[in-house]
Amino acid sequence: MRCFLGIPVPEELKKKIGKIIEKINVGGIKFVGPENLHWTVKFFGDIREGQVDRIKELMESVEGGDMEIEVRGVGTFPSSSYVKVIWIGVGRGKEEFTGFLKEIGSVFSGFGRKSEIVPHLTIGRVKFVRDREKLIGAVKNLEDVNLGSMKIDKLVLYESRLTPEGPVYGELKKVEW
Repeated sequence: MRCFLGIPVPEELKKKIGKIIEKINVGGIKFVGPENLHWTVKFFGDIREGQVDRIKELMESVEGGDMEIEVRGVGTFPSSSYVKVIWIGVGRGKEEFTGFLKEIGSVFSGFGRKSEIVPHLTIGRVKFVRDREKLIGAVKNLEDVNLGSMKIDKLVLYESRLTPEGPVYGELKKVEW
């Protein structure tokens, strides 16, 4: 079973992200559907049923808080000249959120792969770009866009089923603070 921990995006923020996507859509980009928007906290990959049970148990030990982040800025991975992923980042609250993500990485260190912690919300994956200059310009124009803020008040264990139409996420467990 393919799983990950994530933080869901509130509906009002999904609408704002939809408007950002409209401004970036230059062809050749597979955008994340609004139903799948989330902050990835820890990607586990394929895991066994017993591991899922242990992850659910460990989720109860995670201490959340009254954390709020500013959702701000559009960027790209790995670089602006070679774009594979388009993301939205964090302004105010970034240090606290990064610390939270590091704590999660520590609690779940026995599962999945270790990866660099860069708080971001993936909104699109680039397959090919029809107009690279237009894409770079659109991202540059949005690099400091402020989409508002959101509370980090829940953690969700998602199952990710890959289909020809794209991934389908199912909620396996939710912890709210």
